[in-house]
Amino acid sequence: MTDNDGLRAIGSLPTQSRRKTYEHVYRALRHALISGRIPEGTHLVETELAAQLGVSRTPVRDALRRLESDGFVARGTAGGLWSRGIGPDEIADLFLVRTELEKLAARLACERAKPEQWAEPRSLIAQMGAAIDEFGLGSEEFGEIHLAFHTSVYRIAFGNRFAGLLDNYLLQCLDVAAELSYRDPACALPAVQQHEELLAELSSGDVSRAVAAAEAHVRRSADDAHRASTDTTLS
Repeated sequence: MTDNDGLRAIGSLPTQSRRKTYEHVYRALRHALISGRIPEGTHLVETELAAQLGVSRTPVRDALRRLESDGFVARGTAGGLWSRGIGPDEIADLFLVRTELEKLAARLACERAKPEQWAEPRSLIAQMGAAIDEFGLGSEEFGEIHLAFHTSVYRIAFGNRFAGLLDNYLLQCLDVAAELSYRDPACALPAVQQHEELLAELSSGDVSRAVAAAEAHVRRSADDAHRASTDTTLS
């Protein structure tokens, strides 16, 4: 494999992108790095990435800086940026943080929710199924809806203001965790079924059941992520 073979896995920017160019570039590159479509050790060249994505070099440069800060990209000893894998210890820590956040959100959402507030996450589960059918489980489109589902639960739990603060960074942990979990669709349990079961417990009014369901949901995701990571390493 040549240095840049992995870059061909990234599609150009959609004409009707719902996101700012920079955010789209960042998410597209991060998704390709986490999913292994850009293999570890690939040389990431600004000009080539910009041409592949159909954007200017500026959003690519900004996205690469952020990815370097996030630990997905590293500078080589002779210069240049290279893709970096995620180790087992990092995956474990990521899911440890997610477990505690999800348990707290489950407890507060179960205690605070008004019945009509569950309509939004229920609708998003239906959209998850449609995204899987059209784009696939490991797609960016599915990832956006999956994140929106959990964000809607956080808004119920924490309110709009604090959920917005979480969205600035902590929800990125959830986003990355999901991409790790669903990068190998053959390894993952049915996503729609998982979230239907989770929502049923969150909206049950029984706090202990809601917290247990949230913990089990993250544990399944962690198992899927570790399994996918192991399979990728062995392949």
